[in-house]
Amino acid sequence: MTARLREAMQASAGGVAPYELYAGALAKARRHRRRRWVAAAAAAAILALLAVVAPPLARPAPHPVGPSTSPTPSLPAKIGAPLFGTPDVTDEPIGPASVAFGSGLWWWGESKGVTALVGSSTDTYGIVSNNDALRAGEHVLLSPDGALLATENRVIDLRTGKATPLPDLGATLRIPQAWSADRRYLAVVAYRTKWISEPNGVRVLGVAEATLHLLEVSTGEHRKIADLPTTGNHDGWTAAFAPAGGARLAYQSGNQISIAAPDGALLSRFDVDPGVRLAGKGAWTRDGEGLMLLRQRRCCTGDAYQSRWQLFAVDAATGRPRAEPAVPELAGLVAVRLLGWTNSGEPVITAGYPEPGIAVVGFDTDDRALSVSGDHLADYAFVRSARVVAVAQDGTQRVLVRGPDEDVLSIDVSEAAIASGLTRPGRAPTGLGPYVRRALGCVLAVFVVVLIAVTVVVIRVWPRRRRHAW
Repeated sequence: MTARLREAMQASAGGVAPYELYAGALAKARRHRRRRWVAAAAAAAILALLAVVAPPLARPAPHPVGPSTSPTPSLPAKIGAPLFGTPDVTDEPIGPASVAFGSGLWWWGESKGVTALVGSSTDTYGIVSNNDALRAGEHVLLSPDGALLATENRVIDLRTGKATPLPDLGATLRIPQAWSADRRYLAVVAYRTKWISEPNGVRVLGVAEATLHLLEVSTGEHRKIADLPTTGNHDGWTAAFAPAGGARLAYQSGNQISIAAPDGALLSRFDVDPGVRLAGKGAWTRDGEGLMLLRQRRCCTGDAYQSRWQLFAVDAATGRPRAEPAVPELAGLVAVRLLGWTNSGEPVITAGYPEPGIAVVGFDTDDRALSVSGDHLADYAFVRSARVVAVAQDGTQRVLVRGPDEDVLSIDVSEAAIASGLTRPGRAPTGLGPYVRRALGCVLAVFVVVLIAVTVVVIRVWPRRRRHAW
């Protein structure tokens, strides 16, 4: 090696900064600890997020919660508001249902047009979205076996989700009133509507014409049964099919009740006193020879709600009073509708409990024929809760289906569930609805990916930049 080369190498080495072995070791150890802390913090963040989000994602709602031990239809003793994001049955069918119910107070008051459904033998929940604020039992009706749901202008097959429009019938709105026992026929009131100016200047939807039709559901064939008055009708208390034997239809027009055959032939007719109505879709007695009627008695000083309801029987052919079945007077209810009969002969009713302090209301509260546009006795403004109740001969009331106040303001049940005599505990859904759960799952997945990417960058890229800075 020449002297010149040696001098050049010494000069080059002299320009290199000395490396402090001890300080370098400390810096390396700090970098190691920093990477471990970053990785541990990222893992802890992911675990914490999973601990917060995973439990509601895993909660059983709404498919299915709490199946009964038997596929036989049964009534859930307890129901509750469907979860926000519960699928519409036209998108995700739930199969036959035993209960349909409504309230305008779910989801921060965003449920006025929604009807909830509970499975026939499981606590599976689904919903139906309607165009109007329709009440279960009045404008939305389960078929006797719970497989079909009739609502404004359509019938939905709960097994397939298929929605079939009702025939036009020359009307704007077609509201179902009653199913025949074999669900072959559906009684429908067709309303041709018009806008009416109230004395205070408010415009409301009124009725230009109302007609009752009998529809054969499978074929769409229909026939007009009768013209109805444009005032004084009440959906839910207008028509009822006999339990068996030729699908005889009882219907009310003004102060007359008529019995018609499926071909429209008039079988009998009789008058009733003002204020008396058919008791509901279950108005026929179990022997098929009588009808249950409903009237209100304004009375009872000292009662919190000064009104009582009377269910009484008449002969279906003549209208003459019948002694049986006898039902005790019903107190403390804003509305009553007869749904059917237990096997032991107890009437099963929808019992509407009033909002505290309201004035007494009845069938005369609003006499407009189109009950979806008026404040009728079962309007949500008057009802605090609705339950399904069996009434014994001694007046004892046995609640079959209930829900929290304001969660259930209107309700309908299938005749098959009543006839089975079976109940199950029922469990209202908890947690998050499926759509919300899916959205949260996507957000969680994106968050985890981003967090992992940031962690990789911090662990691998940042230390290199630090070394280059030295």
